Amino acid sequence: MKKLLFVITLVSFVFACKDKNEPQATNASAKILTANYWKLDRFTDPNGKMLSNSDLNSQVQAIFSFDFEFRADNVTRGIDRVSKQVVNAGTWYLKDDNKILDIQIIGFGGEFKIIELSNTKMILQTENNKMISASSTVNLELVPSL
Repeated sequence: MKKLLFVITLVSFVFACKDKNEPQATNASAKILTANYWKLDRFTDPNGKMLSNSDLNSQVQAIFSFDFEFRADNVTRGIDRVSKQVVNAGTWYLKDDNKILDIQIIGFGGEFKIIELSNTKMILQTENNKMISASSTVNLELVPSL
């Protein structure tokens, strides 16, 4: 009887002591976001018309030279595509039932409405962004960086 009680206690202990450090399961949007490095493909207006460089300030144009990494631990990094050096870092979070991507990285921060998020394309929309002179609402279209 003591052996049976010992075995039951041991089995209960093993199942109760699961590794608490296992990564938490993430939702589908987070999995897509973290699966790739992303690069800015183009800026468009809300109707999909591509904006010209004259519609963008020079600081925003510099974003084209970066790959963006969104890690599962909510760290985001801007990596220079040529030197492969991390130029900037910050945090990211999905909010409002995965409809908003909150990015806090120097020079590229704010809350962006997620228009589209798939394995091959991400469209983020920003309103009243001071870095963009074209209109009050602008789409950032990103694609996976190879």
